[in-house]
This record gives sequence, structure tokens and C-alpha cells, in this order.
Amino acid sequence: MPYLQFPPSGDKYERDIPIWLNFKVGYYSTFNRNRTRNFINGNNYGHIALPYPRQMATSNTQNYVAGPSTNVLAIETGGNLGFVLGQQIIATKELFNSFLSGGNVVRFDHFETILEPGARRIHAYEFNLVAKNKEQANAANAIALTFQTNVFPIANTDSILTMRHPPLWHIYATRLGGGFGSTQDRSYWDGDPQICVLKSADINKSPVLNTPFTTPDYKPLAVNIKLVFQELEPAMQRGDGSARLFSRAERISER
Repeated sequence: MPYLQFPPSGDKYERDIPIWLNFKVGYYSTFNRNRTRNFINGNNYGHIALPYPRQMATSNTQNYVAGPSTNVLAIETGGNLGFVLGQQIIATKELFNSFLSGGNVVRFDHFETILEPGARRIHAYEFNLVAKNKEQANAANAIALTFQTNVFPIANTDSILTMRHPPLWHIYATRLGGGFGSTQDRSYWDGDPQICVLKSADINKSPVLNTPFTTPDYKPLAVNIKLVFQELEPAMQRGDGSARLFSRAERISER
């Protein structure tokens, strides 16, 4: 996959874009060292750079369940296990007597909200690529098709019973040029995505902003692209007081 950019490299409007969003794509791997941002950044086989998105949203959620905490009573009583055991015996007698008499004694709720590992963040982007000339139209069309293709697995194995996992994506912002010579934007306004997979790519080639529909060779002059990425692994705080997050693979690789 070649380097793709909108507006394309050398375009007279290229320098008008103050901040770019970059998408670097690399092969899926089960090895931790091959699924970090640094690795994909240096070993990618494709790179797409687009201007500031029309819409950008990051879903930061965690999964919680009601779980048992058997030591709640011990904690509340300062760890006096003898007292806790006595309370358990009393509670058992109360429950038994209540059952025999049809009473209303029930065991106290010792469940609490406990983190359930496995939540992955979602990153959603929407771009309106409105071309001003044929070259821009060609670039927008190629970018849309590239995102569309990379949603799906790859059928380049010897067996008809297997297929290759879709690629991994490293997403980050740069200033003044999405391609070569640009500098990464360390403000992390992009949500600081971890390595992601591309869940969906909705491509709308109907005209927007009252643009003509196609160029003479039938390339659309306006393309709307909606992308949804899901992080490959759960995010974690680094524990150093910084606002940056990292993944399980990055934590293992950095040790």
C-alpha cells in the first residue's frame, strides 16, 4: 500500500492543513513486541494522512460487575478474625431461626462493584474529503477504498479453510504535514489511541456541500468517510502521574 494523503503530496493546498491525523497500518501478530505503537510506526506497510477530522470521538469505558468481597466484615472490624467468625455463627443461627419461623431475616449484602477486565476503547472519526481538482479526487477515492478493504481479513493463505487477520493500526496526530518531515503533536488531543483494529468504514460517495458529483473519469469529487476503530488490548494508566495510557503489549515490551 503506497503512502496516501489528502490533499496529495505536492498539492498547493497541502501547507494549509495545520494538523493531520495519521493512520499507519501493519501486519497482525500474536507477539507482544510486534503489537506496540513504536513497532507499527517503524514497521508499517502503509500510511494514510488526512486533515483534522470533521468529527472525532473516543469512548472511554470500563466494565464493572457486582462481585463478592468476603473480607468486608474483617476489614470493617480491623481484621479481628475471631470476631468475624463469631458474627458468622450468629448470622447462621439468625437465618436458620428466621427460616423456621417464616421471619424476614436476610444476609447482608457483601457484594461490591468490582472491575471486570476486558474493556477496549473505541475511536470514531468522520472526514469530508471535498476535492478541488482531479488529483485530489483520485486521492480521496483511493483513501476511501483502502479503508474499506482493510476492514476485512486477507485470503492469501494456502488453505481455503484459513485466512489472515485484518491489519493493526497506529493512529496519531502531526503538525504541518502528515507525511515525511512532520512532527508528532504531543498534546494528544487525538485521544492517544493504542494499537487498533478497524471495525467499520462507512463510505458515502454522494455529493456534499453542493459539489459536482464526479470528475470526467467518474471519480467522485466529495467523499464522506466514517471510521470506527477498536483498541486491540485494554488500556492502562502508566502509574507515573502522566495522562498517557499504554497497552498490555507495551507494558511487557518496555520492562
